[in-house]
Amino acid sequence: MAGMDHDSYWHGYLMARHHTSLILGIVLMGMALIFTLTGRCLVKYRGIVKRAEDPKTFWQNIALYCLLGLFFLGLYLYTAY
Repeated sequence: MAGMDHDSYWHGYLMARHHTSLILGIVLMGMALIFTLTGRCLVKYRGIVKRAEDPKTFWQNIALYCLLGLFFLGLYLYTAY
């Protein structure tokens, strides 16, 4: 990230919330795994969507949960050093 040295404001902010990104990453990846195994997914403004009834929306949300989980786990690893 450009301009993010060890003396910057954002680096200090992320370091103070270091474990929050780990927790969010684990929770989001766990939700994606559970939703994939059960075939039901929680969707904003629509409630619960079943894989058999609306597969496109279901898999888009699973991909979103996985990407966000990987982002937060990557942020945790980035701030670990």
